[in-house]
Amino acid sequence: ISDSVKEQFNLKGKSAIITGGAGFLGIQFSETIAEMNGKPIIIDIDDEVLDRAAKKLTQKNYSNFSTSVLDISNEKECINVYGKIWEENNGIDILINCAALTKSGLENSNPNFFADFENTDQALWDQGLKVNLTATQISCKILGSKMANKGQGSIINIASDVGIISPNHNIYLPDEYGYKGVNFNSPAFYAVSKAGVIHLTKYLATYWAKNNVRVNSISPAGVYRDHDKAFVKKLSEQIPMERMALPNEFKGAIAYLASNAS
Repeated sequence: ISDSVKEQFNLKGKSAIITGGAGFLGIQFSETIAEMNGKPIIIDIDDEVLDRAAKKLTQKNYSNFSTSVLDISNEKECINVYGKIWEENNGIDILINCAALTKSGLENSNPNFFADFENTDQALWDQGLKVNLTATQISCKILGSKMANKGQGSIINIASDVGIISPNHNIYLPDEYGYKGVNFNSPAFYAVSKAGVIHLTKYLATYWAKNNVRVNSISPAGVYRDHDKAFVKKLSEQIPMERMALPNEFKGAIAYLASNAS
C-alpha cells in the first residue's frame, strides 16, 4: 500500500459493481467511484432509471462507467450477468450492495407497504426479505467468492440504523403538541432484513479475511428526501446533530471503504 494517502484513496484501474446503483443513494455511490477514478458498473432492474443515472454521470463529465439491467434476486440471472461483467473487466474489485425494497422503489403503489404489523402483507414481507437480504447474499456469494479466489476485494453492504436500534414508532404518530403525524412508518421487514445484512457482513468479514477481502457495512439513519417539515423536526429531535442526513454525506465513507485506505 502506498505511503501517500492520496494514492490510498485513488480507485484508478478498479471496477465497482453497485446494485441499486441508479437509486436515491446508489447514484451517489456511483458518482463516488467515478470521481475517485474507478469504474462504476451500475446495476438496476429498471431501464428507465438506468438511463437517468447514465445521463447524470455524463452531465458531470464521467465517461468510464457502464449500466446493466438485472434482477438481483434471481440467482441464475446473477451468475450469468456477473460472470460476463467479471470477464469484460478482468475482475471486479468492489461490490456495493445498495439495492433495497422501498416505497419509492415499487412500480405500483402498494397500500399495504406501511400497514400496521398486525396487518402485515405476507407477500410483501417475503419480497422485502428477498430483495433486501437474500439478494445481497446472492451477490456476495457469486462475486465475493470470485474476489476470494483472486485474493483481493472490498464488499460494502448498505444496512440501516433500524437494523441496529429499535425504530421509534412515536415519530410517525400525532402528539398532544400539535404534531399531526405522517402516513408512513418503518415496516418490520425493513428492520429485520437490514439486521440480517449487518450479521451477514460480520460473518463474511471473518470468513474471507484470510483471502484479503474486506466486508463492511454502513447504517444510514434518516436521509432527507423532501419529507414533511413537521416530520423532519420530530425526527431531528432524536438525533444529536438535530438534523437528517443529506444524500451526498455518505460519499466519504464509501470512498474510504472501497479504497486501500481502509
